[in-house]
Amino acid sequence: MNIIFKIYRGSVQMLFFTLFSLLLSPFANAATDEKGELVLGVFPYLSPNQIVEYFTPLKDHLAKSLGRQVEIRSAPNFKQFVESTRAGEYDIIFTGPHMGRLAEKRDSYRPLAQTGIPIITVGLVKNDSTLKSLATLRNGTVAVGSKFAMAYQNINLELKKSGLELGKNVKFLDTASFSNVVEAVIRGEADVGAVGSALWDSAPAEQHAKLKEIYRSKPLPGFLLLGHTRNGKATLKKIQTSRYGFAATPAGQAYFAKAGHIDFRPVSAATMKSMDPFTAVFDAP
Repeated sequence: MNIIFKIYRGSVQMLFFTLFSLLLSPFANAATDEKGELVLGVFPYLSPNQIVEYFTPLKDHLAKSLGRQVEIRSAPNFKQFVESTRAGEYDIIFTGPHMGRLAEKRDSYRPLAQTGIPIITVGLVKNDSTLKSLATLRNGTVAVGSKFAMAYQNINLELKKSGLELGKNVKFLDTASFSNVVEAVIRGEADVGAVGSALWDSAPAEQHAKLKEIYRSKPLPGFLLLGHTRNGKATLKKIQTSRYGFAATPAGQAYFAKAGHIDFRPVSAATMKSMDPFTAVFDAP
């Protein structure tokens, strides 16, 4: 299965993700029945195996709290996840802050919580790399999980300070998921890899031994948990309330330790509004 995810583009990966989504959730809009199955959509920043491994404790906790079956569903890439969110294929979503803001403004989703860990982008190079900063990356290559990710935007903003830009005088390698970014740098397919600090900090020791940081962005609001308004106020309230007890359970402790998200906490209107500048990428041609 890991071999499949080293194919960054192509029909094989698309087919695998399609089968994965169908297997996990055969009925995308089951929540129209108040006693029916709910679909938890997780944006594809990890491989499908990792999404299932990391988020099953959260899925089970939501199912127990709501007294309803909950299934996990993802998408082959960020763009498709945003399109599926727009189509209402998910009843609950766990997503990046800018995608969550877009879902709130455009797609009838209500913010329920944010993770305690902020979004910080880390720029990684091989230990023997002569690169000291992103300012010297002209004609080099940056690996990112998706053009629609916060990591892409953070790296691009830093590059622009030196007159550089992804897709112009710096090449962009789309690895389809952040799980592949680190390996792309280790294999020499990219000069720099851009990943979230949570993924990098929890990476295996052997990867840390091969790479070093040359960039770390300023912190931005954490990942978001949102619910579609069609669920109704009572269900949304239950989802929002259920997060309080999750961290106290063994499953919740395992989840937060594995995913590195620290906890779930309230999310303010000001936090959501602060993401507006980062949603423009979805309107760009």
